[in-house]
Amino acid sequence: MQCICLNIGMLQTNCYVVYDDDKVGAVIDPGGNEDRIIEVIRKNNLKITHILLTHAHFDHLLAADAVRAETGAALMVSTADRSMLENRAYSMIPPHITIPIADELFDDKDEIKTGGLTFKVMHTPGHTPGSCCFKCENVLFSGDTLFESSIGRVDFPGGDAAAMECSLAALSELDGGYTVLPGHGGSTTIEREKANNPYLKGFYK
Repeated sequence: MQCICLNIGMLQTNCYVVYDDDKVGAVIDPGGNEDRIIEVIRKNNLKITHILLTHAHFDHLLAADAVRAETGAALMVSTADRSMLENRAYSMIPPHITIPIADELFDDKDEIKTGGLTFKVMHTPGHTPGSCCFKCENVLFSGDTLFESSIGRVDFPGGDAAAMECSLAALSELDGGYTVLPGHGGSTTIEREKANNPYLKGFYK
């Protein structure tokens, strides 16, 4: 698996372009700066088949339509965040931006295959009702659920502190060797977060 991280948009969101040895893959959270994302796709001669959203906040999807138009990829969001995506009050998509409509939905434990890669969906509500992480090989794309030494906010519309607590407990059960690539900030590992993240340490066993 090859992974290119682009730090984009007004909130410095991490967008990931992920592909296999045959240059087939997916874009995770295209939050803006579509020209930069498309440049990476063209420069590396990639075939992008899926656009995966970890959740439906605007800063993770503003370039989704542009990337879809460029690649023909299917835009996917969790079933639990579909209504949020289509509601500006929840997704916070600016009025002048057209709301992107998902082509396909996914749910907990679904497997999304692109080329030689398989993304396993882990539903981790809390930041939003449908927030999800994607497991691929030894990498966890954690969206805004888990950050280095922190977690996503739960005080936005649709946030749920109790649900976040359950999601963090589930993440704490993962193998410590997972590299965590979050929606904002630097990369980390599950092992490191178990040891140092104040929100996760309580679940360490």
